[in-house]
Amino acid sequence: MAISNQTKPIIVAILGNAIIAIAKAIGFFFSGSSALLSETIHSIADVMNQALLLLGIKRGEKGASDIYHYGHSQERFFWNLVSAMGIFVLGCGVTVYHGVHDLIISAPHKPAGIEQVIIEIILVVSMIVEGYSFFVVIGEIKAQAASRTKKFFTYLNESIDPSISAVFWEDFAAIIGLLLALVGIVTTELTGNNTFDAVASILIGLLMGWIAIHLAIENKKFLLDRAIPEYELKQLLEVLDNNPHIKSYKDVRTVVLGPNRLKFKAELELDTEKIFEESVKQAAKKVRSTLKHVKSDEELEGVFFNLGHTLYANKLAELEKIKKQLKDKLPNLQHVNLVIS
Repeated sequence: MAISNQTKPIIVAILGNAIIAIAKAIGFFFSGSSALLSETIHSIADVMNQALLLLGIKRGEKGASDIYHYGHSQERFFWNLVSAMGIFVLGCGVTVYHGVHDLIISAPHKPAGIEQVIIEIILVVSMIVEGYSFFVVIGEIKAQAASRTKKFFTYLNESIDPSISAVFWEDFAAIIGLLLALVGIVTTELTGNNTFDAVASILIGLLMGWIAIHLAIENKKFLLDRAIPEYELKQLLEVLDNNPHIKSYKDVRTVVLGPNRLKFKAELELDTEKIFEESVKQAAKKVRSTLKHVKSDEELEGVFFNLGHTLYANKLAELEKIKKQLKDKLPNLQHVNLVIS
């Protein structure tokens, strides 16, 4: 199942990163630190990328149309992929370039004095804000993992909502990046060597690059019509296994069109004897009484035609019952295609 409140952790992350980006920019203005510039870019990239995640969620809620018969749910995967590209280009590319540039130039270090203390306070406060955002995401994920009796990271890997995974890993990278920036700035101040600051900048960029690649791979799975997780599939197959009117099933296929839009297809072999048992008994009584008044072959054909129509209608009604049982089991199962073999 999808996260119960999909937008809450993303909105919290956007607000937190916006505040942090401003604070880091002020710190960079006073210090000129490469690591702090990287972290400023990191936070700006996070705000932009998480805004794209929110855009994907909102646009994915649009319903079906003449062009998009299954709705726009997969659009969120597209925007998540764009978000990952943004992290890679802006977060990784720019910061690594700036770090390498400063490493080559090796400009002399200028002691910051009181500004150094202000910068370190900014970084610590930023870590607290990022930590709160990270705590909110972890709480949402833990709640869903517990409901499925899954371990935290097992559920995170199986989640059909990559937006939550994106926020989790971006917040994780932000906290690690802040630690790297703090270590780089403090070490540079203690040694008077800007190399540590430049190296911290490069490591922060590489960290964002790894996060970007990870998120791109995750969203690629959904754009290639990933099957629903084993947990949901077992629930659906239990419905089929426990139905006395189903002899067997095969050719089971599933697709995640979106966290709230799953698709399920299966070919069923129905137990027609059980389905028709009651209706045949009722139809037999009706035919017996009707035959007394039949005077022509046409009327007799009509009797059997009505009988066949009744039996066929009962089979279709049974299929509709099975569809309803499947959708009741998984509320986010929006499309069910059952074929009678």
